[in-house]
Amino acid sequence: MPNQNTEGEHEREDGDSDLPMGRSRRFLSRVRLFDLRDQYWRILDAWEEHRRFRLAVYGLLLGGVMIGATWIWIHPWWSERTAIGMARQWLAAGRLDRASESVQKALSIAPENPVVWQMAAELARLNGNKAMALNYAHYAAEVSQWGDTYVLAWASSAIQADKLDDADKALAYLPAAFLESSSLARRIAGEIARRKGQLNLAQEHFEAALKLDGPMAVDEVPLGIVLVNSAHPAIRQRGLALLEKWAERSDIGASAIRALLADALVHDNAPGMLKWAQALKSHPGCTLGDIPNCLLGLLRSDEKEFKQVLVQMEKAHASDPSQAALLIGWLNRIGQGAEAFRWAHGLPSSLTSPPAVAISMAESLRQTGSWNELQQLVQTVDFGEKLRFMGWAYGMLAARQLKQAERENELWNTLKAHAESNGAHALFAANTIYSWGWSDEGVLLFKIASEVPGVEMQALGALLRHYQVQRDAIGQFEAYRSLRGLRSHDEAIGNNYAFFASLTGRDYPGAERISRDNFEHHPENVTYRATYAFVLATHGSHAEAHRLLRPVSKEWKKSSALAFAYGYILAKTGDKAQARIVLASLDPGTLSKLETELLADALK
Repeated sequence: MPNQNTEGEHEREDGDSDLPMGRSRRFLSRVRLFDLRDQYWRILDAWEEHRRFRLAVYGLLLGGVMIGATWIWIHPWWSERTAIGMARQWLAAGRLDRASESVQKALSIAPENPVVWQMAAELARLNGNKAMALNYAHYAAEVSQWGDTYVLAWASSAIQADKLDDADKALAYLPAAFLESSSLARRIAGEIARRKGQLNLAQEHFEAALKLDGPMAVDEVPLGIVLVNSAHPAIRQRGLALLEKWAERSDIGASAIRALLADALVHDNAPGMLKWAQALKSHPGCTLGDIPNCLLGLLRSDEKEFKQVLVQMEKAHASDPSQAALLIGWLNRIGQGAEAFRWAHGLPSSLTSPPAVAISMAESLRQTGSWNELQQLVQTVDFGEKLRFMGWAYGMLAARQLKQAERENELWNTLKAHAESNGAHALFAANTIYSWGWSDEGVLLFKIASEVPGVEMQALGALLRHYQVQRDAIGQFEAYRSLRGLRSHDEAIGNNYAFFASLTGRDYPGAERISRDNFEHHPENVTYRATYAFVLATHGSHAEAHRLLRPVSKEWKKSSALAFAYGYILAKTGDKAQARIVLASLDPGTLSKLETELLADALK
C-alpha cells in the first residue's frame, strides 16, 4: 500500500507520529507563538495595515515625551514661579505668617535664586530682625554673583542695621562707573558719609543723585538734612527750604519734620519748635522715639501747650505699668525727672511696684539729686531677677553721693561679679554708668562684657567709641585686635587693625600682610589702598607708598582716609606745602593724639 506509506512518511516530517494528529497540530501552533521572528513580522504587517493604530501609538509616545518634559523642566519652573508669586502676594498683604511659609517653601524649591533670598531679607526686615535681613541680603548678592541690584539691596540693609562697614564693603563690589551713574548708589554712599559725620562728602553724593533723578523727595530730603547742619546761613536756608517742601508728604514727610524740629531745637527757634513738634506728633509716621523731642519742643516753645498735652498723656498712661514706665522715661529724657516722679508718686502701688516702673522712678530721683529717696527706693522695691543688677547700680550711686564708701564698694563688687556671668546685664549697666560720667567703672564693665559670648561685639564697639572720644590710638588698636580675634575674615575690621597696628608700631608684619591682601582683593577700594600705602610709609617705603596712591591722588577730598595717608606721604617725600593743603581738610577732632603727633612730626 504505497499511498499509506507515503502519508506516514509525511506525518513523520510534519510532527511526532506518536501523537494524535489534532493534538500535534495544536501543540505546534502554540510553539510557533513563541517564535520571535514570526511575531516580529506579524507586528510589522499589522503596523503597515492599521494606520489608525500607528497614529495612536505616535500620539501616546508624543504625549509621554511631553509629560516627561513637563515633569523634568516645566513643573519645577512652575513650582518656583508659583512659590515666589505667593510669597510676594503675602508680603504685599502684610500677612507675615503666611509669607514666612511661602518664603520657606520657595527657598526649598529654588535655593540658588537670589530673588528668594531677597524676599527672605524683606520678611526679616518687616519682622524687625535687621541682623537677619542683612545676612539674607548679603547672601542674595552672593548668589546673584554680585549683581548690581542685589549689591545695592545688601548695602541698604547694612545701613538699616547701622553696619556702615558692611555697607562700604557692599559698595566696593560695584564698578566705579556704575557708582558714578546710579542715583541709588549715590544716595547710599551719601547716607554712609552722613552717618560717619562726613557732611561735605555726603552733600556731594546727594547733589549728584539729585542731578541724576531731578527734584525728587528721596534725594532732596537727605540733602536737606545734611545742609541744615551747615554753619553757612545760605546753605542752611537751602536745606530748610528743601525739608519744608516735602514736610506734608505721608511717606517721607516724617523724616523731613524730624530734621526741621531738630534744627529748631538746636537754634532755639521757639516758633519752629512749636510748629514742627505739633506737626510731627500728628504725622502718621511719628514713632515712639519721636515723642521726647515733640515734648521738648513744646516745653521750650509753649509751656502752656506742653502742660495741656502732658495732662492728656498722663491720663492715657495711668492704666498700665508699661505705659506708665514709657511716660516716665520720656519725661526723664527731656530733663523733667521731678515732674515724672511727682506724677508716678501719685499712682497706685500696683502701677509703680513693677520693676520697669521702679527703674524709671529711680532715674527720676537721680536727675533731681534726691539721694535719700533713691536709696530708700532701691532698698524697698523688688527689682526682680531681670533688673536687680540695675538696683545695685542705682544703690551704688546713692551710696557714693551719701558718702557711704563701704556700701558703695559692696554693691560695686556685687555688680562686677554678676557682670562676669551675664554679658547682657554687664553691657546695659556699663552704658548706664558711663552715661552718669563714671567712665572708669563703665569701661571696666565694657571690658568684662567683651569677654562674654553674645555681647562681645557690642561691648567692643562701645569701647571703640570711648577710645575715639578720648583720641586714644592704643586703646583703639587693642579693641580692633579683639574684634579681629572674633572676626578674622572681616576685611573692614582687618583694615582698621592694620592702620592702628602701624600707627602704634605694634605689629608691622601683620599689618603689612592684612593691608596688602585687602588691597589686592579690592584694588578699587580707596580706603584699603590708603591703608596699605600708610603701612608701607610707616616702615620707610615712602616712594613705593607714593606710587601706590598716585592713581587716586586727586580723590583725596572725597576720603578722609586717603587725605590722611596721602598728606602724610607727601610730607615724608618732601612736598610739605601740598601736604599742608591736603591735611588741612581733616577734622582734628576725628584724629587720635598719636595721629596728630605723627603728622606734626612729618611736617617739621
